[in-house]
Amino acid sequence: MTSMKLKLIYPEEKIKEPLLSKVCKNFNVDINIRKANVQEKIGWLELEFIGSEEEIEKAIQFLVENNVEVLPIEGQVFIE
Repeated sequence: MTSMKLKLIYPEEKIKEPLLSKVCKNFNVDINIRKANVQEKIGWLELEFIGSEEEIEKAIQFLVENNVEVLPIEGQVFIE
């Protein structure tokens, strides 16, 4: 199992879309939200993805394809 902490920054047009719900349904990844700030024009979340490296990468790719900026939180990748 891999655990990766990430910061997601949503553009205004994506804030109301259930993208994290889709990640949970379409990829074998658990999500643990650590911090969040969602406003009308921008939203960001700091969260942890837990799963296999391959599934986490697929989930990240899905978010990037949906115009979400995905940034690793430095030094926060764990492999069990």
